[in-house]
Amino acid sequence: MLFWNKIIRAAMVTAAGLLVGGVSAAMRVASASEAVSRPATASATQPAKELLLDLGNLGAKKVTMQLVLVPAGKFVMGSPATETDPEHARPKNEVQHEVTISKAFYMGVTEVTQTQYEAVMGKNPSKFKGPTQPVDLVSWDEAVEFCKRVSIKTGKTVCLPTEAQWEYAARAGSKARYSFGDRDADLGDYAWYIANSLDRATGLRTTHPVGLKKPNAWGLYDMQGNVWEWCADWYAANYGGKDKDLDPTGPATGSIRVLRGGSWTYCSFGSRLAGRGRIGPKGEYDVNGGGFRVTAVGAGELTGPASRPTTAASGASGPSR
Repeated sequence: MLFWNKIIRAAMVTAAGLLVGGVSAAMRVASASEAVSRPATASATQPAKELLLDLGNLGAKKVTMQLVLVPAGKFVMGSPATETDPEHARPKNEVQHEVTISKAFYMGVTEVTQTQYEAVMGKNPSKFKGPTQPVDLVSWDEAVEFCKRVSIKTGKTVCLPTEAQWEYAARAGSKARYSFGDRDADLGDYAWYIANSLDRATGLRTTHPVGLKKPNAWGLYDMQGNVWEWCADWYAANYGGKDKDLDPTGPATGSIRVLRGGSWTYCSFGSRLAGRGRIGPKGEYDVNGGGFRVTAVGAGELTGPASRPTTAASGASGPSR
């Protein structure tokens, strides 16, 4: 009996050891599995999808600006030779070429409003007055100065978008003439342009409050119509000279600045995503231009070209109305 008791106790000890060892091994395997499947905290960190800039106060009212994250990517800039309509030939300065936007950036959800501009600059130069209407009659220099002041105030690098950034964000993945497709009949759902910009109270065509139309796929409003929007670049007629382009910033020097998006007084053809406006140093200022929206990144980073000194722009030309 004593012999069998010893045998039983030995067996129990062995079984217990196997059980403990098995559990420990299983725990080690589980821990290893978790280590493999658990993402590293730093690499998993993603930038916020939205950014809110504090512009200070206008009177007793706090003024902010909302921006949305635009992802990095590639797109075909410009228009195909077939992008015409019965009254307009396709402009020669819209040669298609592949562009890479290598870094994500934030872009203003709307054009800069008169309230936002006045909160930063202390004045409102607009012809068409309204707190939520886009600021107009702004020169390129004034738009750049606005960006500089907001950069200092917020600690972000705020600047005008490059022409490539602007079209990339406006397209939001679209390869058509508009962000929503090719149908002119649908443009009024997304843009204020000559066909729908009439103010019923005054009987005059005018700009309209931002954000009332449908946004594009990336949540950006009024990328077509309302006001022409300044870009950072000098104008280059042959911007499509390269088959592929990495983060293009336009010519190093020039005398004409680029605007994009069309306006309240332009036709549907002038509101196409590939349409290019420009304002040079001669002639009287044209109210069809002069609005803008901004881009932003974190402090110490830069996605657009450095601001270049220039004389205040005046005199306008753009796609046919």
